[in-house]
Amino acid sequence: MIVVGIIGRPDSPWCHDATACLVVDGRVVVALEQERLSRRRFAPGEGPEETLRLLLAEQGLRPSDVDAIGYAWADATPEIARRVDSALPCGVLGTDRLTETVFPTLAAELRNKEIFFFDHHLCHAAQTYWFNPHRDADVLVADGTGGAGSTSLFRVRDGRFELLDRYSPLWSIGIFYEAAAFYAGLGWDAAGKLMGLSSYGRPSGRRFMTFDDGAGEFRLDPALRGLPSGGFTEERLAHEWTAIFEASAFPYAAGASNTFDYATFATDVQETVEDVGMALARRLRRRSGHDALLVAGGVALNAHLNRRLALESGYRRVSSTTAPHDGGAAIGAGLLAASVLGEPVRRRDPADPLPIFLGPAVGTAAIEAALDAESVPRQALEPEKLRAQVAEALDRGEIVAWFDGPIEVGPRALGARSLLSSPRSRTTLDRLNVIKGRAAWRPAALALTGAGFDAIDIEPAVAGLTEYMLCVHRVGERDWDRVATGVHVDGTTRAQHVADGSEFGALLGAVGRVSGLPGLINTSLNLRGRPMVLTPAHAVELFAEAPEVDLLVMPPYLVRRP
Repeated sequence: MIVVGIIGRPDSPWCHDATACLVVDGRVVVALEQERLSRRRFAPGEGPEETLRLLLAEQGLRPSDVDAIGYAWADATPEIARRVDSALPCGVLGTDRLTETVFPTLAAELRNKEIFFFDHHLCHAAQTYWFNPHRDADVLVADGTGGAGSTSLFRVRDGRFELLDRYSPLWSIGIFYEAAAFYAGLGWDAAGKLMGLSSYGRPSGRRFMTFDDGAGEFRLDPALRGLPSGGFTEERLAHEWTAIFEASAFPYAAGASNTFDYATFATDVQETVEDVGMALARRLRRRSGHDALLVAGGVALNAHLNRRLALESGYRRVSSTTAPHDGGAAIGAGLLAASVLGEPVRRRDPADPLPIFLGPAVGTAAIEAALDAESVPRQALEPEKLRAQVAEALDRGEIVAWFDGPIEVGPRALGARSLLSSPRSRTTLDRLNVIKGRAAWRPAALALTGAGFDAIDIEPAVAGLTEYMLCVHRVGERDWDRVATGVHVDGTTRAQHVADGSEFGALLGAVGRVSGLPGLINTSLNLRGRPMVLTPAHAVELFAEAPEVDLLVMPPYLVRRP
């Protein structure tokens, strides 16, 4: 059985993170975000039609081969949809009369396929559950909004989902955090920047909102002047929050010229989210009692919150996936659609490789064609020699554009589309920030093998989080000089644990043989405001536009500056 999972529609301008995946016989075989093709970050107002065409072709399939489609947002369903008999919580709606709306240029080939519409938060929970090896688990989903709610607490027992609690969009942790980032002058869709800024402030102790885990109720700081009101839209609630900040928080204006004026404000916002997240986890553990906690939704990208959940929540295991964002919800929709049609969906076995590099395959011929098209001279090397030369270049302080195999699904560069540099030199980080157009104060992430974690004084990797660069780890002061560019002002790094047997792990191993530490600074292979590169042609274009990049590596080829 061949099922498509999607999010994003061309007739809905508010859509973002359009994504498509293919589920074949109950397993995800390929997935890709539309932004990687359209080259518009977050793909606002786009559907994943172009992406679906690519994925089907990559698998040697035709649109007519598709059996059904799962859509990761039930609120997008029109009145013509009917209720589908299912034991899933929140209900399932289906119709075969929307194919032309969702896929206008593919409709004739798809032939009016059945489209199942699922609860958005359930899709987040499903993807996270089936991408982890736990038979029974609790799932905390928190994002901007998920249709009827902004935060949902699920319990899963052997593949059976139960919704325990759901909280109004009015109490959206995600919108609160995004509004705070905007107020601090960092822009919309700037949650990661605010998390980095929060490390520079001294907390005042203010909590803008709290959550009573016993009563299951959100509460606002009574000192706040103004309260979020009804008539909900995400945009309206975000602007109400910025008005509250202006009336009640210092500085008393949005977007002052000095970013660091907002450091204490950012710290208070971050600690508010951490405390609320911890209280939600306590509520979920009290109501369910499983040993494993899975986190999903945009808030699951908050690495400081995840660290506290892992260390303090009482759960023995805290995990997420490579794609906790809305793109991951599309994967969940595909898996849920397969299950509704009776296809057994198997959880990831602990022996299975991590489901990270789910993009289309990239062949040597495509790499050669991209290099030939721009007459780029290159050197072909055997894998071991290639890694050795790259490691030596990195040790000299050079910056490497690393393009290797299928692209990562999700917002983090995890070793397929990366800009790499040595963790020792802060001047190298300055050069990297110039390439990326990043503010110099923002933190950089450190990628380490298991031997790398053992070689420095750093908190242990958290299985299920650190592989996806979703957890911060404290680094002991005695090793700050060895990984200076990867340690933030608060003494932490958003580390990535890289498997020794992976291609990226083999490169880190070569780095370790040269430098003594199998670790690198790892950030996404893109320029400011653009998505990660997808194709070899994109990588060649980036290399031409960014002279600060010293090497372009697309195995088996190494490209140097003339």
